[in-house]
Amino acid sequence: MQGSLVEAATRRNLTEESLSVVRRAELAKLNPKEMITFPAKGGKSKHVVKVFTDIDCGYCRKLHNEMAQYNDLGIEVQYLFFPRAGVPSESSRKAIAVWCAADQRKAMTDAKNGVDPGSATCPNPIEREYLLGQKMGITGTPALILADGTLMPGYVPADQLLAQLQEHAANKKAN
Repeated sequence: MQGSLVEAATRRNLTEESLSVVRRAELAKLNPKEMITFPAKGGKSKHVVKVFTDIDCGYCRKLHNEMAQYNDLGIEVQYLFFPRAGVPSESSRKAIAVWCAADQRKAMTDAKNGVDPGSATCPNPIEREYLLGQKMGITGTPALILADGTLMPGYVPADQLLAQLQEHAANKKAN
C-alpha cells in the first residue's frame, strides 16, 4: 500500500499528523542563520513560514514575486533550498551561488527573476536542506511549513495564505 493513513470515522490524516511531529522536531534544530529571511514589514511578524524553494520552480518564482505582499501582511518568509533536480544539479549550483552572494536577498530576487547567479561557492547548507526536505516529506516546491510542522504544499497568494494562517491558528487554539 502507498499513501496516507486516514482514520475513516473522523477523516483525520494520521500520516500527516506523524509527519508534522517529525517536521516540528527538525524545525527546532534549524539555525536561523542558515535560511534566507524576508522579514515582515516593520519587523513585526504575525506569522513565520518556512518555504522550501527551488530557484527554477515557476510557482516558487510567483510566490517570491509577491514577497512584498506577504511581508506587508505580517508574514515572514524563511527560505530553505530544495533543488528538485537534486544535489548536484543546475538548480543546486544556482542555490549555492545565491547562498554565497554578499547580498543573499538581492541574489535570491535576481535569480527568481531569471538572472543567473553565477557559480560562487562557499560553505553552505544546500545539500543538508535538500536532505532535510526529503526527510520531512517534501516532494515539490514551493512547500510551506508552519511552526507546528504542518505542510502546506504549493503556491498560495498572500491574502489567501494570511486567511489560512489565521484559520490554522484559531483551530490550534480551539483544540
